[in-house]
Amino acid sequence: MQFKPRFRLLVLTSLFWTACASTGGGPDVVRPRAGITAAEYYPLTDGWKWAYDVEQDGTNILATYAVIEVKEKLSVIQAGDERLTYLVAADGVAQFDGHAIGDYIIKDPIKPGAEWAVAGGRARIASVDEELSVESVGRYAGCVVVEVTRADPARITRTVFAPGLGPVGIEMQVQEGPKFVTKVKARLRAVTKPGDPLAAL
Repeated sequence: MQFKPRFRLLVLTSLFWTACASTGGGPDVVRPRAGITAAEYYPLTDGWKWAYDVEQDGTNILATYAVIEVKEKLSVIQAGDERLTYLVAADGVAQFDGHAIGDYIIKDPIKPGAEWAVAGGRARIASVDEELSVESVGRYAGCVVVEVTRADPARITRTVFAPGLGPVGIEMQVQEGPKFVTKVKARLRAVTKPGDPLAAL
């Protein structure tokens, strides 16, 4: 998932910090199955649509994303006027520029501390056991937090993935002087899954 440069979620990701909590959960909590893969944390099949409340530089907008085409292992998402292509590989989900595989946005193995290289930095799985509640969607346990650290400019992006749902919280912080300042926040507002009546709209 990406936002434009002025609010790009490369997988850009503190809204999720307030949404995620260890509440113990009940039978209505969606939990990941044993052995769930990275790709299952970001379903990219026909019919998926996501809507996010995005806050950037004091401005609030609604951003929508919809899977509009799936061909073999490639999925195309319509994000406003932009089309984003992802490769759903055996070991995770990566950006795809039409000719080459780009950065992985989530990658196996799904375990705390797992790392991989990204352009200008490193990505790592910071947590695999967050629990969150999205008002219109439900409660999810076993959420994965992917933290990406990059240089030039120094920035940290955190994305929370819910099992079988996709990104639900995103925050990007940029270094200004000695501290990091939050520049972009996004939180999942609603989702349409394949087979839902609204999926065909």
